[in-house]
Amino acid sequence: MPRSSPGVPDCRPAGLPRLPPAHLPRPRLAARLRDGDWRLRLLVAPAGFGKTVLLGECLRREPPPRLVWLSLGGRAEPLAQVLARLAIALGQARPAGTDEQALSALLQAHPAPLWLVLDDYPHDPDPALDACLDRLLAQPDLPLRLLVSARQRPAWNLPRLLLAGDLLELDAGELAFDPAETQQLAERLAPGAGQPAALWRDTLGWCAGVPLLLATPPASGGGPCWLKDYLDREVLARLEADARRDLLVLVHLPRVSAAFCAQLWDDGDGAARFEALLRRHAFFLPLDRQGLWYRPLPAVARALREHADAQLSPALRLRACRLFFAAGQVEDAIDQALAAGQPEVAASYLERLGQEWLTGERHLAHLLAWRERLPAHLLDGTPRLVVLNAWALLLAWRLDEADDCLERLGRFLPQPDGRRTRRLLANAQALRGALGTLRGRDPGDAARDCHAALAALDDQDWMPALLCRSALARIAFASGQPEQAGAYLDSAREQARRHGSVLFEVWLDLDRVQGLLLRGDTARARAQIDASLALIAQRDAGDALLLGRLRLADAQLLLQTDALDAAEDSLRRGLALAEDCADPLALLGYLGLAELAARRGDFQAAFAELAEAERRMHCQQVWRLAYMGMLSLQRMQVLARQGNWARVETIGRRIQRYFEGERPWMAPCFAPDLALRNELLLARAQAAQGNPGAARPALLDLQRRGAALHYRPLVEAVRQALDALDAPTEPRIAYDAAIPDLLSQREQAVLHLLAEGYSNEEIGTRLFISVNTVKTHAKKINCKLGVKRRTQAVMCAKRLGLLA
Repeated sequence: MPRSSPGVPDCRPAGLPRLPPAHLPRPRLAARLRDGDWRLRLLVAPAGFGKTVLLGECLRREPPPRLVWLSLGGRAEPLAQVLARLAIALGQARPAGTDEQALSALLQAHPAPLWLVLDDYPHDPDPALDACLDRLLAQPDLPLRLLVSARQRPAWNLPRLLLAGDLLELDAGELAFDPAETQQLAERLAPGAGQPAALWRDTLGWCAGVPLLLATPPASGGGPCWLKDYLDREVLARLEADARRDLLVLVHLPRVSAAFCAQLWDDGDGAARFEALLRRHAFFLPLDRQGLWYRPLPAVARALREHADAQLSPALRLRACRLFFAAGQVEDAIDQALAAGQPEVAASYLERLGQEWLTGERHLAHLLAWRERLPAHLLDGTPRLVVLNAWALLLAWRLDEADDCLERLGRFLPQPDGRRTRRLLANAQALRGALGTLRGRDPGDAARDCHAALAALDDQDWMPALLCRSALARIAFASGQPEQAGAYLDSAREQARRHGSVLFEVWLDLDRVQGLLLRGDTARARAQIDASLALIAQRDAGDALLLGRLRLADAQLLLQTDALDAAEDSLRRGLALAEDCADPLALLGYLGLAELAARRGDFQAAFAELAEAERRMHCQQVWRLAYMGMLSLQRMQVLARQGNWARVETIGRRIQRYFEGERPWMAPCFAPDLALRNELLLARAQAAQGNPGAARPALLDLQRRGAALHYRPLVEAVRQALDALDAPTEPRIAYDAAIPDLLSQREQAVLHLLAEGYSNEEIGTRLFISVNTVKTHAKKINCKLGVKRRTQAVMCAKRLGLLA
């Protein structure tokens, strides 16, 4: 007996195919199909997009009185044969007259509409059947509700049906799973398999792709390649030999268009050949709103490239390389040049790119990958290449390597004329200023370098000038001059707008959001994030790097307002994008997840996130001091919630040394309040360890400085610490490393949620456990702490240092 799917009735009318054992119900789409008085419900998508399954789910929920399901299997059945099958399904004899008259008579034999499903309608149907259905759909009084699944839109008068409100059409974009559905199905099919984000990037919601990829063992496993077998039977076998050959060539390319294909092949009909593949829905997905460029579905392309007949000759690849460059797709041209074994060509194309390009899409990750494939003598071949590589390394926080690039610029001095020499020196000074800002060791020197570069750079070099102003704004934020920072950002944003750079405008707005969050102005920060997302949405490109940073900024805002569930969603989305782009600001995603876990009482998970953050920074070759301060501060915050104040003080003293003395370091660009937050935790540690006399003056001084900077969240945290000093409390037990072992990790998580006032039901929902399990944990907590009620448990836990 096949297993039924949750949420879908077991019963099925005769003729309906069974649902897959791991079927994922899609009630929203099923409701769209079921609701409304559409005469034609049309599902058009490539193989495996769940068309048949969705129709089956829809008709199972509320079967219509008259329902016939005819599976055509992509074959061109004659009208007479379809008519005979319909008559048998209805239990009636074939009426007299022509085939079309007989079909009309069958439909009108009963007043209730006939719901007729034609599953897998062929791309080249019987002309008589096709024309007959088109004419029947034009008869508004005919009791027919037609449901059709196909891989190519039928040649019916669909515009007329649309204008009459008689057409509902779902395409591949609407039928595809979203990331959450992909993850849900993957967990059903292969619990614990992991990598749901990678699975979605490979399949882009292709319904059949998820189970096929999960069922296919790794390349070294030697098992069957289910995906390849599926594509052989469902795609290649249905294509003519010429179309099959074209598809196996095009899957080697990252993007294609009709105009591109017209020049790729010599015979002159490349555009028509590609458009024929599009009509056959051969897994090409649009890359822009205009429908000009398409790309093959990643999982399909990878599987078909392994096909014995799939090959792209070096000559054809080089032609594709030149065509991509001519079309402005420089990164694709570089990839094809490298694949063709032409690194010199790749380097010449790379030289055409600028700093703005690095902030778009996944370009930073691309350039870092190209650095691994290009010989060093080509990477350092021209001043422009050295400068571009230096900026990329700066964005990746690989500061020692960026320093090396800066040194190598000296080999190109002097230039053939004075103007070019001055220009190269100004670019080098801009790099030095930005590098000094990220290092934080000599902010005064960094600011002087930026100002000197701005004085020398002309409008031709507006991008490094803009990055200099961004660096000066960050120095101002870290130096406690938020108004000056705002002025620099205003000037830089105007420059970005005058040059039509949406990417740099959003880049600068992220700095503005950081300043608003420091001041606790969540309303303006929300408005700025939403405005930046709207700007990015105007571009056809998927600007993953900036989108990732916007999601992480959104998560910081949500954490500041205690919207923990929404913050977790933004953190995970932002982190996935940042990692995909090799963006070192993925660090903020891990730190946010650690804070989230600590607030929920899951300290083991919090420390695991911090460990993974450090591992990622090591793997990406990030300069140690660029991330260590932020990582250490978050570790202190987790320890504080755990009540381990001695450890908090040890780490805090180590951090404090960097911000004292004759030449104090500047706070990290992405945590301008780090030194102040560190002082707050140190003062709290002193108070918690029985030295409130030392804590009070430190807190009062910190409150004064925070108020002068208008850092409202910091000032509020200081006020709470001062209130805690004044509040009468029972003597606290000194922290002992053995005390946390009193409770299990799960019991600690339950205890923290109890302390926050959550009900048993809410705790169960957050921790994904039953209410009975919550009650069991609560009883164990009471027993271990020697109390009888939850309020007593919370008070006792605070005395023991189990709750901050």
